[in-house]
Amino acid sequence: MLVRVLAALALLAVLLRLFRFAMDLRYEKRSRERALEREASRGRRVLAEVPLASGMLLVLADGEALLWGEERQPFREIEGARMLLNGGVVGGVSRPGVVLPEPAAGEEYEGRERWQVRLYRRDGDTRDVPCGALREGVSREIAARVFEAVRSAIA
Repeated sequence: MLVRVLAALALLAVLLRLFRFAMDLRYEKRSRERALEREASRGRRVLAEVPLASGMLLVLADGEALLWGEERQPFREIEGARMLLNGGVVGGVSRPGVVLPEPAAGEEYEGRERWQVRLYRRDGDTRDVPCGALREGVSREIAARVFEAVRSAIA
């Protein structure tokens, strides 16, 4: 009898943990949905959600600028962009008549794909939009969306 009671208590403990885990997942999902709705109500288009160790990074476009984290880059100040894989150029675009600087050599492969979009500004400065290092082409798709938004804005 004692074994059955202990087994029932153990089962109850596992079920309560699973319930709490499910509720935490639901809360996080709902929080993310509210954040996306808030951005949409401000007239911003969500280009991508980049999962980082510190949380989720939203990459947004509001028609005038590209926004990610605390960064805001107006499209009118962007002369060109390059999509990078581990520092090597995968694609590039620039305004008519603008020649982008020579790209640096790609980094040595470290066992994972790291995607980013480098923005070249009119003042000669660059900004990198991190697109992640996820598997299965997720980061590539994020980088492609960001790159395409910049290409459309400066074309």
